Amino acid sequence: MADEAADPISVVTGYIEASQRARSTHDADDFTAVRAFFHPDASVRLASAWGHDPWRVAHNTADEIIERLQAPINQGTSLTTENVNVVRAGDDVLVEQRSTIHHRGRDHVSMVCFLFTVLDGRIAGIRTYRNDLGLPAG
Repeated sequence: MADEAADPISVVTGYIEASQRARSTHDADDFTAVRAFFHPDASVRLASAWGHDPWRVAHNTADEIIERLQAPINQGTSLTTENVNVVRAGDDVLVEQRSTIHHRGRDHVSMVCFLFTVLDGRIAGIRTYRNDLGLPAG
């Protein structure tokens, strides 16, 4: 669980480990543990296609984020991730992951970049870029 004295990298890597565990077990207690890493009004923004606003808001609350993590496409049997780089700059932590989606007997591999903002030992926001070209919807 996150706390005020926690280093932002520790908060983010702790969240990643907890979310991977929850996606694998589907246990309500594991999702409750993941929820504790977030500020209640945490948001997730996804890099948008060319346009006036570079970020599209995907989720506006911690509860919405947990709901999305519980979706079938995010289950441990469908999605695996591997941290490639984890770097901190102030309150922000950049995480680059290799993401593999297992769908209909095929593996779809892409690189995903996350920029986590950690305030008072909890995740306040996540900005994400992933090249979705060729990935299954869901």
